[in-house]
Amino acid sequence: MLNIDDPRRTQATPAPLRLGFRPFFLLGSLVSLAGISLWVLALSGAFHFTPHGGALWWHGHEMLFGFVVAIIAGFLLTAVQNWTGVPGLSGYPLLALVLLWLAPRLLLPFSDVPFMLVISLDLAFLPATALALGSSVVKVKQWRNLIFVPILLLLASCNALSYFALLDGNAVLAQKALHGGALAIILIVALLGGRVIPFFTERASDYQRKPNLWYLDAGTFASLLALLIAIVFSVEEMVRPMAGIASAIIFLRWHRWGWLQSFQVPLLWSLHLSYVFIPIGLALIALGQPFSAGFHAMTAGGMGGMILAMMARVSLGHTGRTLTPPKPMVFGFGIMLFAVVTRVLAGLFSAYYLSFIALSALAWVMAFGIFILFYGPMLLTPRADGRPG
Repeated sequence: MLNIDDPRRTQATPAPLRLGFRPFFLLGSLVSLAGISLWVLALSGAFHFTPHGGALWWHGHEMLFGFVVAIIAGFLLTAVQNWTGVPGLSGYPLLALVLLWLAPRLLLPFSDVPFMLVISLDLAFLPATALALGSSVVKVKQWRNLIFVPILLLLASCNALSYFALLDGNAVLAQKALHGGALAIILIVALLGGRVIPFFTERASDYQRKPNLWYLDAGTFASLLALLIAIVFSVEEMVRPMAGIASAIIFLRWHRWGWLQSFQVPLLWSLHLSYVFIPIGLALIALGQPFSAGFHAMTAGGMGGMILAMMARVSLGHTGRTLTPPKPMVFGFGIMLFAVVTRVLAGLFSAYYLSFIALSALAWVMAFGIFILFYGPMLLTPRADGRPG
């Protein structure tokens, strides 16, 4: 087995292609800016936008399968090296995977590009990522971490369902498939959060980590999977009960992770306060509030906020820097929470929908713009400590 710190292997590789987090964090963040900005401009009538599937579907699809999926891929392809000791994907194989993800992002906005070409490229990305991840896990027989492979394939199935519903002219099913994809991602975030948030909190505060309770972990998986199935297959009588059960279980898990000790450390409170929007969103759905409000609490907060906080921490650690974010990034964490709250309010108060949407979009663009500005140079250059990676 090649040593994961082999300097000859790493120094011959351009810095942006040395580990998965580098290209996917940077390019994924740029896609998020496009996905928000173009959608809001189209919604306001300031920009005429006719991508494949229409502007609404494109916005939802690209925020999930463009932005969020890229960050998940970057995180998992980096983390699997730490989990297994097997060298992570880098160099030309990583470049090929990045281009496979990037091509549909560039082609989808142009409705004159053959749609089947875009679909074929896009549907290949998640299975390819699952293969790269799974091969490392299987090499060392670390079966516990194989759980992410079927989740990635479930996510790929939701993507395929959304595409083929569009081809069939079934806009309702296409939207439900995006909701299912979002819940599959929430499932990934919920599982990963249970690993990383208590670990990070223990290392950076006086919190003493408690052992995971298997029945809470299993309950999280089962309840979110049941909710996903209920939404995609329109089992309406099950949506609110399953959302309520999932909310209670996930809140109990989060409550055990030392959130009270997190408020002195920006890299901690940003994680904790973002994660708690998952049970908040589920609770809103369970209470019968507008689905958009609960859904965007989970997606903007549980996904977007968690992603920003995780990228900020992972990028510092894996580029050989101390775990202290640039001061503007702390403002970015705060403005991101503002983006989440205003997006939820847009769903709750329809009379002020466009105003809240505009505020939320502006705050989102500012938060991720700060990340790109201050972290982009870190992601594009070698580690500060001279080590490989």
